[in-house]
Amino acid sequence: MENTINTWAEAISALPDKDFFNLMRLYLGKIQTPYNKQRLASQLASFLKTPKNTKAILTLLTAKDLEFLSALYFMEGIDKESLLQFFSGSYQISEFYTKLANLRDRLLIYSVTKDDEKTYLLLNPVLLPSLEGLLNIEELLPCPQVMNLSMDDNFILTQEFLASFISCVRNNVFTLKNDGSLKKNAVNRLEEIFPGRAKCMELLMTAFLNLGLFHEGKKVDVDDDKLLKFAKLSPKQQYALLCAASSTHLSREGLRKQSQLLLDTVASIPQDGLTQKSILRLAFILGQKGDTAGAASSALKGRFAQILEAARAQQKPEDAAQNKDFLDRMMDSAVEFGLIQKKGISTEGEEIYVAAELQPLAPQNIKPVNIESAFSVSLMPGLSLASLLPLTHFLDVKSYGIVSNFEITKTSATSAFDSGMDVESIFKTLETYCQYEIPQNMKVNIQEWYNSYSAAVLYHGFVLKVAKENIAFAENNPKIQKYVQEKLTDGIYLLNLPEDININAFFEECGLPAKNLKTAVTKAEVLDFPLLRDGRKPAFVTPAGQVNDSLGVRSDSCLSSLNTEEGENLLLNLEKTLASMEMDKNQKENLANRIKNRLIVTAEQLSSEAIRTEILEAEGMDFSGKLHLIDAAIKEGDLLEIQMPQASGAGYATIVGTPRNLERTEGDAILTLAVKDEDEHLNINVSRITHLRRLHF
Repeated sequence: MENTINTWAEAISALPDKDFFNLMRLYLGKIQTPYNKQRLASQLASFLKTPKNTKAILTLLTAKDLEFLSALYFMEGIDKESLLQFFSGSYQISEFYTKLANLRDRLLIYSVTKDDEKTYLLLNPVLLPSLEGLLNIEELLPCPQVMNLSMDDNFILTQEFLASFISCVRNNVFTLKNDGSLKKNAVNRLEEIFPGRAKCMELLMTAFLNLGLFHEGKKVDVDDDKLLKFAKLSPKQQYALLCAASSTHLSREGLRKQSQLLLDTVASIPQDGLTQKSILRLAFILGQKGDTAGAASSALKGRFAQILEAARAQQKPEDAAQNKDFLDRMMDSAVEFGLIQKKGISTEGEEIYVAAELQPLAPQNIKPVNIESAFSVSLMPGLSLASLLPLTHFLDVKSYGIVSNFEITKTSATSAFDSGMDVESIFKTLETYCQYEIPQNMKVNIQEWYNSYSAAVLYHGFVLKVAKENIAFAENNPKIQKYVQEKLTDGIYLLNLPEDININAFFEECGLPAKNLKTAVTKAEVLDFPLLRDGRKPAFVTPAGQVNDSLGVRSDSCLSSLNTEEGENLLLNLEKTLASMEMDKNQKENLANRIKNRLIVTAEQLSSEAIRTEILEAEGMDFSGKLHLIDAAIKEGDLLEIQMPQASGAGYATIVGTPRNLERTEGDAILTLAVKDEDEHLNINVSRITHLRRLHF
């Protein structure tokens, strides 16, 4: 988003007259008439550029000021609601809006409302060159000090774990409840094989279902074609997709975007670690900075790219609160899956997390399989999921560990036969990964199981029958042979075609028009998974002193520290100057409050022109004042902070919400207040309000 002195001046000039002239009188003094808003905005810029004034404004910055300003710097052009979500848990809503209003009145930030009706926040470009040296990512992501190191054994997803999980689902009858959770028999069976991993199992099941790797019918079934596509991805990409898909069902683009965000977040966690709160903030910042679409979208050029951009611009914008909730769930999954691991406890009592080191894959010639007695098979780590899938397809997992145990049973072998494996392919797979010969009794049993299985075959799909003179043509036609599942006899072939294919057009293209066409349902073509790149650490999380660009932490020579003592001395001198001036008590109290809020930076501002005439608070006995504030808040769309007695009579409750209606009644008035993202409306007697504050921003 463009942030220039011109855009700032336009935003200042577009303020409501009351707000505009309050600012001008505060910093420029008495306004001469006739006036010109653009000229006044230019004079205000000159005031800010004066070295003495610039220094005073920077001197009065507090740690909280820098936290907010750093957030706006590293998430340039963030909208107000998203910033509120970023600081949720750190500030109450009333504190948040009070701080924004204060920073706006101090000319450190300004806002722009766009066509999407969102209010975007930007740093004042006049002050930005002087501010940059004070803005540091550590204001938002402080480096924690470890007090106690974690002694827990950290779990992490492995390729063997996924293969064992798939084997377990394949060889058992698992069903789901109406809410999508596993039924008790499935939970118990998984607990036997993966003890202590109940939550991990629930998340994995959700992820596999959302990714289409499993399908729910009478039981949970495995989609082998899609699994093969998934297994071709790198382990990091697999785990990132699982984390994102375990949180909710996403569109293909949403899945790519969130998975890539997770990879970038994990790659950006420093070696010393971050608290969970800081990791969530880091993910939020990376998400706000704009999604780097990866290798696939970087190739988009010209008109096609413009069409995509236009389509995305018309999409409904993401809700900031929903996005924050999704990030929370996705990061919880990353911790549960072991991509982010606990390092210890900080001096503040918070848990510290670091990025996990994934288990490396072994060399391709590894032979990790050992066949033991009674058809028992042990598997050591090192193989990729792509190698494990055909191996574990005919194995039934019994226990998972550093060395996992499986069995070859008639049921597991039959499952492999169903997928197209035969005796030779099973033997070949075992011989590839086992350093010893296959026991003879195992070979005999597998052969007997296959003979029994193939005694009768039921075919399902498209069957092509060609005349004798066309057999050679069909068998040498690559467009037909590509889909031949099995040759049933001379001139008759079982085809595995996508269900959405245009059959007539397909055979005409092959030069062999189809006659007497009868269709049967077959599997649709499986799409590839979204293309992800490796996680990338952005410049702004690189240690200070190594980066000096628009995204990074300032170099050491640019960094300045807050001089709290100098700021307090400036405030004290302003208070002394005010005390020596001849003004009435109310005027002095008003100006003293403005000094306290750091709106006064020079003694020249201490005049009656700087006194704010607009009232933003009213006490319980000021009934007409409360009505005036409510009417103004409804008109301007501002929030209200209300303090009133608890219904139980014990203490007071503070409520923040948006006023929707004010109905005056005899002797009182009823305020309708929308709270909790408009999901709840309260009717409040104005007479019961003991303190009312309008959060005007």
